[in-house]
Amino acid sequence: MGKGIFRYVSSYEPLGGPEAAPGSQDEQDVAVSEFFQQVSDRVLTGGPLGRELTRLDAVDRSCTFRQAPEPDARAVVDTAGGAPAASSPAWAHLAWLLRELPFVHAFREYGHEGGPTLLGVEVPSRQWADVLTEHHGERWRVRVALAGRTEPIEFPGMVIGEVFGEGRHRELAESHLLDPGI
Repeated sequence: MGKGIFRYVSSYEPLGGPEAAPGSQDEQDVAVSEFFQQVSDRVLTGGPLGRELTRLDAVDRSCTFRQAPEPDARAVVDTAGGAPAASSPAWAHLAWLLRELPFVHAFREYGHEGGPTLLGVEVPSRQWADVLTEHHGERWRVRVALAGRTEPIEFPGMVIGEVFGEGRHRELAESHLLDPGI
């Protein structure tokens, strides 16, 4: 063959070092994602019966539910994207939020500040949920409306990751509480 021919070599092995070791951040992220999915499923099945999530701890992988005095058994209306329509009950929005939140892990290296670490969720009422995060050693709450929504919850993990990664969390903050309009 002639001179000047370039040959390319490819490999299916990962570049830049060994694969993730047991106990690695990737493995922890998968475990947290699976836990959030399980709790989301419980919120969906328990919501019409009045079983309401009050707290989810991503670190200890524990959760707490309460029995509501008056269940909200309204039907969930899906949008084309799978998210509950704005007119759906608060528990349906919460279940969707829990299902989508682990995507915040994909934004760990995003922007000039990097994304936050997901710590959990607190749900003091049907009105809102506080997503608990940590960013550069500081704890933050990101408030997400559940009841009385005018739009479906779309891409909450991405929105939260981008807000922190771009450094906009400080502009939106009121004493480490953010309302990013999710």
